[in-house]
Amino acid sequence: MRLRPASVARYLVGVAALTGGYYLAAQVGYALQFTGSIAAIWPPVGLAVAVLYLGGLRWWPGIVIGDLLSTEGGSPLETELVIAAANLAEAMVATILLWRLVGRRARFDRLDQIGRLLMAIAPATAISATVGSITLLVEGTIKGDEVAKIWRTIWIGDSAGALVVTPLILVWARAWPPSWNYFRRALRHPRRLLEAVAMVAAVIGLSAIALSSSQPISYLVFPALIWAAVRFGQRGATLAVFLATGMAVGETANNVGPFVRHSITASALSTQLFMAVAALTTLCLGAIVSERQRSAAELVESKRRELERASEERQRIARDLHDSVSQSLFSMTLHARTAQRALQQAGQDGDGAVGRELGHVGELSRTALAEMRALIFELRPRGLAEEGLVSALTKHAAAVSAREGVAIEVTGPSERLPVSSDCEEHLYRLGQEALANASKHAQATRIAVTVANGGSSVGLEVSDDGRGFDPAATYAGHLGLTTMRSRASEIGAKLLIDSAPGHGTAVRVELPLPDPAAQT
Repeated sequence: MRLRPASVARYLVGVAALTGGYYLAAQVGYALQFTGSIAAIWPPVGLAVAVLYLGGLRWWPGIVIGDLLSTEGGSPLETELVIAAANLAEAMVATILLWRLVGRRARFDRLDQIGRLLMAIAPATAISATVGSITLLVEGTIKGDEVAKIWRTIWIGDSAGALVVTPLILVWARAWPPSWNYFRRALRHPRRLLEAVAMVAAVIGLSAIALSSSQPISYLVFPALIWAAVRFGQRGATLAVFLATGMAVGETANNVGPFVRHSITASALSTQLFMAVAALTTLCLGAIVSERQRSAAELVESKRRELERASEERQRIARDLHDSVSQSLFSMTLHARTAQRALQQAGQDGDGAVGRELGHVGELSRTALAEMRALIFELRPRGLAEEGLVSALTKHAAAVSAREGVAIEVTGPSERLPVSSDCEEHLYRLGQEALANASKHAQATRIAVTVANGGSSVGLEVSDDGRGFDPAATYAGHLGLTTMRSRASEIGAKLLIDSAPGHGTAVRVELPLPDPAAQT
C-alpha cells in the first residue's frame, strides 16, 4: 500500500499537535501537584481519550512522545517507558470502552451515557494507578503501607482528569468550528450572549469566594453550575465544571481554601471528591435537561405527524367518497330519470305506482348526493373542492389576516388550475403552512401570495417582509420546512426557499404540468 506524501505530512502534523497538547496538559498537571507525586487531577488522560475517541487509535505516538517529553526526570529510562506504556494503555482502553458502551458520536445528553462514561473510565484509569503505585514502591519513593493511598489518589486523579476534560472536548467538538451564521445569530441575540458571559463570571466569582475561604462553603458554586447546565446544556455544563474544578485544584495546591488539611493525601481526596460530585451533578443535570428538551421536541413532532395523518386520512376518505359513493348516487339519479322517461315512452302513466316510486328513488338519490357533497366539502378545505385553489387561499388568508393582524394579498387566475384535485390539495396545504410560518414566526407586516399558471408549470409563491432566517440551519421542534419538502416531493414539485436573516422570506413551489403533446 503506497502512502501519499500529503497524508503522511498531515499525520505527522497531527501527531506533533497531540504531542504538544499532551505536554502542555501534563505541565498544568505538574503545576497543580500538591507535593511530589500527589496530584488531585491529571488532565492529559482526558485529552488523550478525547483525541483517540475522535480521531482513532492511530494517533497513539503523540501520547507516548508527549508523555516522555513531559516527565520531570530522575527516573531510569526503563521506568519512564513503563509509565508511558501504562498511560497509553489507559487512554486506549478507555477509548475502546467508550466506543463499545456509548458509540462513536457521544454527546453525553442522556443519563445512561454519563453512567457508561464512568464504566469506561474506572477500569482504564486503574491500569495507570496500578503501574504508577508499583513503580513508586520499587523506586523507594513510597513505603509499603502507603501503596493503597497513593493508588487511590492516582486512580481518582486520572479519573477526574478524564471526567472533566473528555466531556468538555467531545461536547464542544460537535459544535466546532462554528459557522458565520452562528456568530450572526449570537449578535442578533445579545441577551443570550450576555447571559453566557454572566454565567462564566458567576462560576469563576463564586469559586473564588468559596475556595479562598478556610470555611467549608464550597457549595456556593453549585447554583452557578446548575445555571450553566439548565440554560446552556452540556456545553455550558462541561465548561462550568472545567472552570470550577480548575480553580479548586489551583487554590488547594497553593494551600488555600477549605480542602487544605494537615495530610497531603487528605487534601487531595477532599479536592477530588469535590470535583467528582460537582462534575457528576452538573453532567447529570445537563443530561436530564437535554432529555426533557428532546422529549418535548419528539412530542411536538408526534403531534404534527398525528395532525398530518388525520388530515391525510380525511383527504383519503373524501376522495373515496367522491370516487365511489358520490358517483354511485349520481348514477342512481340518472338511472331514475332514465326509467321515468322509459315509462313515458312506453305509454305508461308516469304518475302511477311505478312512476311515483321512481320519483321517490330519484329524490332520495339527489338528497343523499347533496349530503354527500356537503360531507366531502367538510372533509376537504372550504372552497377548494368547489371554487379552486385561489379562492380557497383567499378565504384562508382573510381568516389569518383577521386573526394575526397582518396584511395578506392573494393574486392568481380566476379560472381553475389545470391540475388534479390531489395536487390542488397539496398546493393548498403548502400555501397554508407557508402562511402560518410567515404570520407566526417571521414578524412580517405584509405577506403576498401569488398563484400563476405558466403553461408548462403551476407556481405558488408566499413572500413576506419579515425578519428572515437561515434555510440551511436546523431548528429543534420546528418541522414546517421538513413537512413542506415532503409534501412537495409527493406531487413532483420543487420547493425553493429564498431567505436570509433580516431580508424576508420567499417560499416558491413549482409544479410541472404534463406535456399535452406527450398525452396525444
